[in-house]
Amino acid sequence: AGGHRATAAAARTLARPSPLPGGMLNAPLSTAIVVAVYCACSALMLIVNKLAVHHIGAPAFVTWLQFASTAVAVRLASTAGWVETDAFEWCKLKHFAVYVLAFSGGTWSNMHVLMTANVETVIVFRACAPLAVSVFDYAFHKRALPSARSCAGMLVIVAGALGYVSTDNRFLADGLAAYFWVLVWWGLLVFQLTYGKHLVSNLGIKSAWSAVLYTNTLSLLPTLLIGVLGQDLQLLREVTWSGVGLCWLSASCVLGLGISWAGFKCQSLLAATTYTVIGVLNKMLTVLLNTLMWEHHASAMGIASLAACLAGGALYRQAPLRKEAEARYEPLPQQEATPVRGGRVANAQCSPIRKEGHV
Repeated sequence: AGGHRATAAAARTLARPSPLPGGMLNAPLSTAIVVAVYCACSALMLIVNKLAVHHIGAPAFVTWLQFASTAVAVRLASTAGWVETDAFEWCKLKHFAVYVLAFSGGTWSNMHVLMTANVETVIVFRACAPLAVSVFDYAFHKRALPSARSCAGMLVIVAGALGYVSTDNRFLADGLAAYFWVLVWWGLLVFQLTYGKHLVSNLGIKSAWSAVLYTNTLSLLPTLLIGVLGQDLQLLREVTWSGVGLCWLSASCVLGLGISWAGFKCQSLLAATTYTVIGVLNKMLTVLLNTLMWEHHASAMGIASLAACLAGGALYRQAPLRKEAEARYEPLPQQEATPVRGGRVANAQCSPIRKEGHV
């Protein structure tokens, strides 16, 4: 019996929730590295994109060049045998084509957001994404509903976002019209986060590099059309090219490659909601960089509201798959007693141990 109690205690220790979202403290090293790469690229991408658009002035062109450089780089690496990718097969491409429509529109609308709003606005609206994604995780990815702790964390995120919006002068002056592009970008983001998990988990692609190649290649045409129909051609004619502008443009292309791979790799390893929450939490670095680099950042109250959003995100824990959650509470089958000499009964399973280490 003492051995069974020790085993149960050890199981409870292993099952104890990690203080990081989704149990990342106990994650394999490879998963932690991928998450770290994604966080670094995501935190820097917002700043570098803003600088690139500031110097070039043509958001669709910047986006198109990011797609083109990433697609060419992955194709060359695949030809050289450095990475493994799938062939361009319609049975897979048709699914990615749907994703690309949202992906291209989301990236383009994000560029417009950065031209009309401060960086904190983007961060706070993204902080609201886990609440929506968790619902789709339950509906489409067979995840359990969020725990009470996770729900509380997401409600704190929403409260912080509302607090931030109430301090924004543009919102007080223009109302919801000031957030048109932000709302467009946010809706497309939620779809991407939900559908992207399906693409990397259910289509049988060889690696995340296949998803990178498909999405960036398919994004070239719609982004080009957006640029032609918009004012980017005229804006390009008026650009005064400089070494600084080209450096920021090149940096945005490098980060575009990094975040594209790391994003799809994370989605293959984590639940969609966990991936979303991690993306929210790493934005604190972006806020610090933005505060140092830009004069027109959010007020102190706005930053405090943002901190509340991120604190709420820290409360979130990844919900298990529904079948795993149900299995925790299934009773163990009755063990038959084994008679021994002297009329006594021996039973190796005399201590009731719940699944997942619960007694």
